Amino acid sequence: MVSKTILAVIVVVAVVVVGLGAYSALTYGHGTLTLSAADLPVNSNVSAVYITFSAISLHSTSTGWTNYTIPTKTVNIYGVTLNNSSFLGSLSIPAGNYTMIRVYVSAVSVDVAGTNESFTLASQSAFLNHPFTVSAFSTTHLTFEFNLNQCLNLNSKVFTPYIGIVVS
Repeated sequence: MVSKTILAVIVVVAVVVVGLGAYSALTYGHGTLTLSAADLPVNSNVSAVYITFSAISLHSTSTGWTNYTIPTKTVNIYGVTLNNSSFLGSLSIPAGNYTMIRVYVSAVSVDVAGTNESFTLASQSAFLNHPFTVSAFSTTHLTFEFNLNQCLNLNSKVFTPYIGIVVS
C-alpha cells in the first residue's frame, strides 16, 4: 500500500514538472521573425530605388531595446508590392511582446531619368511605434512599406525613411 502511494506521488510530481517545463518552453521560447520590404509607388521619372539594409532594433516590453544584425542586403524596392515584397532575412528572437522597431539603412541610390544617383540619408534609421507579438515556435512576418513619395526628395537628393508596417 505504501509503495502505491509513493508511486502515485512520484507520478504526480513528474507530471507537474513536465507540465511546468512545457509551459516554460512555450512561454519563454524563441520564435522566427521574417523581414521584407515593399513600396508605395512614386509619381515621377524614377525607375529604381536601391536601399541597403544593415540592421534592426526591437523594443521588447520585458527587456527593452535589442540590436540585431541582418546580412547587409541591397534591394530595388521600386514597384515591389505587399504581394511580392523583397525578403530581407529572418531572425530567431525571444517570444514576447514588442512595441517599437528601428530599421537601419546604410545607403540609397535612385535611378532618375536613366541616371543612377546616390542619395544622402536624412537619418540612418526609420522608427516605427507598432506593437506586435512573437509567439514561441512560430513565425511572425514584418513587411516594411516605404512611402517613396515622402522618402525621396529628388531636388536635393535626400532620402528620409518614411515607412509603415504590415504584420502577419
